[in-house]
Amino acid sequence: MLLVSKWGWLWRPFLPIGLLSTILYIYPSVVASFLPHSSNNTILDHHRAAAERTLSHRYTSSMLRPNFEKIISRAKNPNAPPTLFFTIFLGANDACLPPWSGHVPLVEYEANLRAFVETILSTKDSLADTKIVLITPPPINIRDALPDYPDGSDSEDLQASLEEEKKSSGYRTYMSKKQYAEKAMEIAESYGAVTDRVIGLNLWKSLIDTALEQQGRLHAEDAYDEKKLPGCGLPGAKEFEEGFFTDGLHFGPSTYKLLSEDLITAVLQKWPELGRYKL
Repeated sequence: MLLVSKWGWLWRPFLPIGLLSTILYIYPSVVASFLPHSSNNTILDHHRAAAERTLSHRYTSSMLRPNFEKIISRAKNPNAPPTLFFTIFLGANDACLPPWSGHVPLVEYEANLRAFVETILSTKDSLADTKIVLITPPPINIRDALPDYPDGSDSEDLQASLEEEKKSSGYRTYMSKKQYAEKAMEIAESYGAVTDRVIGLNLWKSLIDTALEQQGRLHAEDAYDEKKLPGCGLPGAKEFEEGFFTDGLHFGPSTYKLLSEDLITAVLQKWPELGRYKL
C-alpha cells in the first residue's frame, strides 16, 4: 500500500494501492489528482498502474485485514498530516467464485469491511474527523456475449438454453459481484443513523446505468432485467462500449473517468466543507 501525503510520496508500506481492490488514504493533493482534468496526472497514472499490480496479486479484504492496524498506526503518526478521508474499495477479488482459492464468503467480506470502518471511526485524535467512502466492486464485462437465437426457435427450447447458460461460471461470477456490491452499499447505509462520516459510492450501478444510457435502455421497463444487464454475457445482453474495460476485468480510461467524477461529486455533496481544498 502506498501512503500519500500533501507533501508527496511519504513512505511505501507493505501493500500496493490503487483504484481497484484496496484501501486508499486521501489527502488534499491526492483528492485533486482524481479530477478528470487535473494537472497532477503523474499521481493518477501511478494509481492506475498500482491497480493493475493489485489485481495481479489478487488482494482480498481478508488478505488486507491483518495489516490494517499497521495502516492505522502509520496514519496516526504525529508527523503525518490529517487524513481527509479513506476510500475502501474492496470486493472485486472477494466475489470471485470457487474453485479460486482467494474467494471470500459474503459474510466474511461484510465482517472485514465493518472492521475497517469501526476501526477508523473509533480512532480518536488524528482520525477523529476522518470520513469514509465505501466503493462497491464493479461488474465484469463478458465480451463474447452469446448470439441471439434465430427467429422461429421454440420458446421452450430458448428458455431451457438460457437457464443452462445462467449456470456458466462467467454469469455466476457476474451476479456474485452484483451481490457483493449490494452488500457494500448496505453496510454504508447502515451507518447513516449513527454517524455522518460514512457514505457508499455505488460504482456497480453507475457503470450499469452509463451502459444502459448508451444503449438507449436506461428508462426501459426491463432495464434491470438480470438476463439483459450490460456485460452479463447472456443472449440479448450487450457488452460495455470500448473504453470501459481493457478486458473482462481491468478498467479502461472511461471507467477511471467515471469513478473520478463520481468520487469527487459524492464527497462534496456529503461534505461540502471539503470544498476548501479545491477538489
